[in-house]
Amino acid sequence: MDKYQERYSEHQRRKKETLSQIVKDRHSNRVYSDELIDEESIKSLLLDSKTCPSSCNRQAINVHVVNDRDKKALLGGLLVGGVGWVHRASHILLIFADPIAYKAGDEIKFMPYLDAGCVVQQLYLSATIQGLKCCYINPNVRELNKEHFKNVFSGDLFCGAFAIGLPPKEEGIK
Repeated sequence: MDKYQERYSEHQRRKKETLSQIVKDRHSNRVYSDELIDEESIKSLLLDSKTCPSSCNRQAINVHVVNDRDKKALLGGLLVGGVGWVHRASHILLIFADPIAYKAGDEIKFMPYLDAGCVVQQLYLSATIQGLKCCYINPNVRELNKEHFKNVFSGDLFCGAFAIGLPPKEEGIK
């Protein structure tokens, strides 16, 4: 092996280690700094969410950004999995599927959630690379709140939310 091939092999090894470390560093975090994430980071996350695979290349998943204090507080009450903490996130990304995209048989019951899962994993990896803290919130909205949620946020099929924020100032907190 010549010196160029050795350099190339070393480069490939480092790249593989880096990717492996990103996957290992991905965690669900529910504690964030009070600081807001910059808009460039949000744009990057949204762009990354559009580049993941979807069933039959439908690309029917849409991500809506919520950073308004009152709407985050409302989500803290509406999203069962976000009660008591989600309002502290810098931004909450709401993940919706366009139900019109899912036409075959009973696929509307499961396929939008599988597509959304690909988007969520892409968001996790993108956020981890950017040094952000994040957590997926399941799409569980109490029955009595579902109509209100639809009226405020969207009429599409809700597939979950993704809370993101900067790491807390005290690094020991997870």
